[in-house]
Amino acid sequence: MKHNIIAAACLMVVLLVAPVSAQSDRVTITGTVADPASAFVPGAKVTAVNTETGAVYETASTPTGNYTLPSLPKGSYDLSAQAAGFSRSIQKGIQVQVAQTIRIDVVLQVGATSESVTVTAQASLIRTENAEQSINVIGDRVNALPMNFGGGGNSTGQMRNWLSFVVLSPGVSGTDEYASVNNSPVNSFKIYLEGQDVTSSNDVGWQSSVAAASVETIGEFSVQSSNCAAEFGQINGGLFNFTIKSGTNQLHGSAYEYLTNEAFDAGTPFTKAKPRSRKNDFGFSLGGPVYLPKLYNGRDKTFFFFNIEWFRNKTMTAGYYSTVPTAAYRNGDFSAALTGRQLTTTLDPLGRTIVENVVYDPGTSRPMSGTVVRDPFPGNKIPVSHFDPVAVKIQNLIPAPDNSGLINNWQQVYPGYRFQSVPGFKIDHSFSPNTKLAFYYSKEDTNLLG
Repeated sequence: MKHNIIAAACLMVVLLVAPVSAQSDRVTITGTVADPASAFVPGAKVTAVNTETGAVYETASTPTGNYTLPSLPKGSYDLSAQAAGFSRSIQKGIQVQVAQTIRIDVVLQVGATSESVTVTAQASLIRTENAEQSINVIGDRVNALPMNFGGGGNSTGQMRNWLSFVVLSPGVSGTDEYASVNNSPVNSFKIYLEGQDVTSSNDVGWQSSVAAASVETIGEFSVQSSNCAAEFGQINGGLFNFTIKSGTNQLHGSAYEYLTNEAFDAGTPFTKAKPRSRKNDFGFSLGGPVYLPKLYNGRDKTFFFFNIEWFRNKTMTAGYYSTVPTAAYRNGDFSAALTGRQLTTTLDPLGRTIVENVVYDPGTSRPMSGTVVRDPFPGNKIPVSHFDPVAVKIQNLIPAPDNSGLINNWQQVYPGYRFQSVPGFKIDHSFSPNTKLAFYYSKEDTNLLG
């Protein structure tokens, strides 16, 4: 039995608003605040509100009109800016993705602060803040891919691999065991999960043995292939950056099962054989605000997300052929062992030939011409009455043959199984517009035989 604690990633991070992001899967919104004449507006209050959780992030524009909102979780935001003598500007529906820096410039219109101008915002498709080459994929798209859970290097298969789809990203080549980003040496990349480096340097292949996440929990991932930010300076062959789903103000969840069964399969060509194949990958997730009746209402403040995924498979694996006693041998009948081949040209003292596989009766032993002679059992059959009781009990422990051969007549068939589970838990809490907390825990257990 092997217990692999693949992800014991306990991550508690207090996110303080600062000039740079403190967690590598977080997002930054930056830009300038200006008036209609393109003059910069210093001291403007800039606020971003997560539309799913209600979390508020605040900053103020600098004397040169610049502002930065770092350490934002991926999601949808409404951005507002206000200053004395100007109407409040509101830009709705700004979508931010994992590990991105996006620019949203704000133009304030002259007017009363009680007035507001609302527009539907879209981040620029052209990145002007950095030269990074990357691609972002949302978790739902990943979860919809037909990922195989029948591999794993043995007949027992394995849980859906959270990294198996990365080879579909632009610039990534290889297999599910080895991958190369932009033709860099295989396995020279980094894997980040919730801002934590979980890359394994011990594996032969590229599967991480330090941390793993259920595919169901992936909120979004990015593949940063070149020109990464300075915080990723240790990366040689690209970065796979994953973030986990979070709870929101709306309770949401899922239940799922992926399975194989030979009943769904076509028969082997030219035969009707359907090898046994019964694998089950199943689980459920639940997320939302933390709510304790009459004690605590975490709406807009505290959120949880929980998922657990299991994998179950049992197989019967055939080994090499061995030789065991036939039914006749077990009853003392060794007539089938006679070949008629004479072993020597020398005769025994009674003038008899010595023939291969003849069984002699020790009860007929007698001296003759200075030696001991014995008589063969009639028909090469040992009477059951001659059996030793202890030998009979030992013989009963030997498996019966599964074919009619005298040799190589038994094939060992042994069970193989793989039982896996990956529970994961995440909690987010907002203390204030400037102080946030995030905690994530995940652990994979694997019990393997065969």
